[in-house]
Amino acid sequence: MKLVKISNKKPPEWILEAVKKQFDVEWESNVIFTYGNLITNYTGIMTEDLLAHEQHHTEQQTNFGGKDKWWKEYLKNDQFRFKQELECYRKQYQWVKKHSKDRNEIFNCLMQYATSLSGRMYGNIITLQEAIKSIKTNK
Repeated sequence: MKLVKISNKKPPEWILEAVKKQFDVEWESNVIFTYGNLITNYTGIMTEDLLAHEQHHTEQQTNFGGKDKWWKEYLKNDQFRFKQELECYRKQYQWVKKHSKDRNEIFNCLMQYATSLSGRMYGNIITLQEAIKSIKTNK
């Protein structure tokens, strides 16, 4: 696992501009960005399950040939973005299952992840029920 830094430093401006234009998301809305080994958001606060998700983005960026190349593909390709996020939500869900014995907490996390994955930001590619099933299936 690559060492990461958590910060409230902004990612490159071109990424912020593209995310604002494409998803109508502002930096101050506390969206999280992973840019190489820098995980950043407005507050600089990160939960451990979210850290598992974002650390996987660091690995994806490395495996894809670099952070800029990955971000360009992520921003232009709904299918690519969806697949990248599905992998990360699976990692996040597995982290919660491993570290929590509270079935309600595990269920609520799964619903939160599936709602996000089935939403506009990831292209409305699947339904909520399909997202739940896809996240729980760790293939």
